[in-house]
Amino acid sequence: KNQEKSIIINNRIIKMTKWNYGVFFLNFYHVGQQEPSLTMSNALETLRIMDEDTSIYDVVAFSEHHIDKSYNDETKLAPFVSLGKQIHVLATSPETVVKAAKYGMPLLFKWDDSQQKRIELLNHYQAAAAKFNVDIAGVRHRLMLFVNVNDNPTQAKAELSIYLEDYLSYTQAETSIDESINSNAACNFDTCLHHVAEMAQGLNNKVDFLFCFESMKDQENKKSLMINFDKRVINYRKEHNLN
Repeated sequence: KNQEKSIIINNRIIKMTKWNYGVFFLNFYHVGQQEPSLTMSNALETLRIMDEDTSIYDVVAFSEHHIDKSYNDETKLAPFVSLGKQIHVLATSPETVVKAAKYGMPLLFKWDDSQQKRIELLNHYQAAAAKFNVDIAGVRHRLMLFVNVNDNPTQAKAELSIYLEDYLSYTQAETSIDESINSNAACNFDTCLHHVAEMAQGLNNKVDFLFCFESMKDQENKKSLMINFDKRVINYRKEHNLN
């Protein structure tokens, strides 16, 4: 069994399982939509987590579905992820991403995978799309990342380590705690941004992000850091003409 954590949304208890442990804050900017500041203000009311009244979150809903109607092959099972009106497929294995590519569906990369594994899964996806002659030029994927911003990098890594260690231990994760931290972003502001940019480039700039700042202990500055961090990521998209 996976370790579970409960949160309350609109008086309903939501279980946080292996795939949605932590609530991820969405980068709300999309070309052609309202200005980021307006969507950010709307997002403030989206979800309140217990006492963390200053944080901005977006609800990420997970469900199990078959990608096609052949029920005798469990590799055709894949967790679907609803992000607003957009459905993503959680990138759990080469078989899963091949199925997603067959239907031209975007992927959601996991925070607890190494960057190398994410790149390998993207390569499988692109190769499968070419095989099935599916146009994926306009497909943008998502990557879940834990972010902890602190002027003291050691403190940032320590806070993220404490936040993740019980979960990683309970689920008997293949990656070590240090590897998991390095696959996410825990450092000072500029270094975190640089790390995020490197991850985006490693995935051919085909990903947007779902950020989770829950591990940060600095409640006083968390909200402003989240907003500033998101603005810088938005600027990165504009500078690289990422639609």
